[in-house]
Amino acid sequence: MSGIEILNALPAWKIALLVVGGCICFSVGLQLMARWRFGVELLAANQEVAGFKYAVVGVAYAVLLAFVVIVVWSEFERTGRAVHAEAERLFNLHRVSFNFPDDSGQKIRQALFAYANELRDKEWPLMEVGLRGSPEAAEAQARLSRAIGQAKPEDLGLLPSVMHAINLMQQISDYRLERLSDVGGQVKPVIWGVLLLGVIITLAYPAFFATRYVTAQILMTAGLAAIIGSTLFLTIVLNYPFSGPERLTSKPIDDVIQRMLTNKRDELELIE
Repeated sequence: MSGIEILNALPAWKIALLVVGGCICFSVGLQLMARWRFGVELLAANQEVAGFKYAVVGVAYAVLLAFVVIVVWSEFERTGRAVHAEAERLFNLHRVSFNFPDDSGQKIRQALFAYANELRDKEWPLMEVGLRGSPEAAEAQARLSRAIGQAKPEDLGLLPSVMHAINLMQQISDYRLERLSDVGGQVKPVIWGVLLLGVIITLAYPAFFATRYVTAQILMTAGLAAIIGSTLFLTIVLNYPFSGPERLTSKPIDDVIQRMLTNKRDELELIE
């Protein structure tokens, strides 16, 4: 596991404490060290030139960090919508299966229940630790696909239901692939490297400045470091949609299983 993945496995308050607190301690500590080493007068002489350069550095890094946060948040929301869409397609396929002959419809529903349970009980825990899917869920998906493909309608009037079931199965497969592709996060290692380098440079820049009132300077530096650290904290927490403190849960799949079980009980009551 990478350092970011290990950090993401911690509770949210610990991640915030380490990231935000670490940024504040680094920036303020480096600033105080520079004041002690070079003195206020020497650092104050750099303020006009260093201030102009710091404005450029700050804007450049703020644009980069904001772009990454927006992308990560958008991908997190997209993954959540894909999970809900996959769950809805599972339930829609369950309803369509009642249009099939009894034998074929029963086989589809059994395969559908098996896949939904494998997805919830086997595949989801693996995604929470960063693994992309489970062989059991893949096999259950293949069995469900075969059950639909082997269904033979007794008359042409059932052909639209067969085509609809095949289309739903294709969508379920597509949403599963989309879900599994997001397990590893959206921010690549090279981007993490650029972000961390930018954090170090941006937080180190206040060490080139000095004011007569050290308390005011510490508060200004700490506030800047807290903003940068908080944004970096959001990037870390939202990057992995299925692990970490703000992960997506299997609740949509749980709800669909319960809805399918309710329909099954209603079907049995009607038969009786």
